[in-house]
Amino acid sequence: MSDAKYYDRYAEQERNRITGEAGLSIAKVFGYMFIGLAITAAISLGLAAFFRFVWGINSEQAINETLASNAAITLIVLLIVSAIGLIVLSIVVPITVARGRHSVLAPALIYSVLMGIMLSTICIFVPWSLLGLTFGITSLVFGIMALIALLSKGRLNGLAIAAMGLFFGAAILSLVLWMMMLFGVFSGTLYWIVSLATFAAVMLITIWDMARIKAIAQQGEMTKNISLYCAFVLYNDFIYIFLRILRIVLIVFARRN
Repeated sequence: MSDAKYYDRYAEQERNRITGEAGLSIAKVFGYMFIGLAITAAISLGLAAFFRFVWGINSEQAINETLASNAAITLIVLLIVSAIGLIVLSIVVPITVARGRHSVLAPALIYSVLMGIMLSTICIFVPWSLLGLTFGITSLVFGIMALIALLSKGRLNGLAIAAMGLFFGAAILSLVLWMMMLFGVFSGTLYWIVSLATFAAVMLITIWDMARIKAIAQQGEMTKNISLYCAFVLYNDFIYIFLRILRIVLIVFARRN
């Protein structure tokens, strides 16, 4: 075998090895993300089932007035603590990754638990069939964005620029809408433009996040901590998209009924 053929074969094997390792790293990121989502779903649905039972939402009568009142106070306290915890952890996790001294596994798990507590308020009052429908739509949208990012050959830097433009445009329109509301004027059309522009910006940023994760994996820089942080980023993207789609589903459902 000539040297040229030998090096060509070696180069091909090396490319296949790198591609395989990159694919495994990306799979781990999505695996971590879905573990976080599973924890959030279990906490939110579990708490929702408990409060629905205590408040008698399904039976239209609380099992005990005192217990129902105490449960309401408990939920308020949990929401306040969770909100503060989410804000703190959203700062702690990136700093921990940047320093590289400690694992972000524990704060990331706590974050997913706190998010489950926050989302339980939605699960209490929204029919679970609509939650399931929304989760399915979100998963489909997320999967399509993942395919776009992972099958693309470039870094999709233009998406970040487009997303920032949409965000700034939505922010300006939001300010205009807020000023109009101060004078007692509300524009449904402007509201939807702001909502859709923000939603589109988040979707573009999600694709860009996935493309960056792909680039990191291909460069062989995907340590466990970085994998967890990438999963943390995608987890938050998924939650935001889920909430946006849920609002649309609820509006459509309300108009049909």
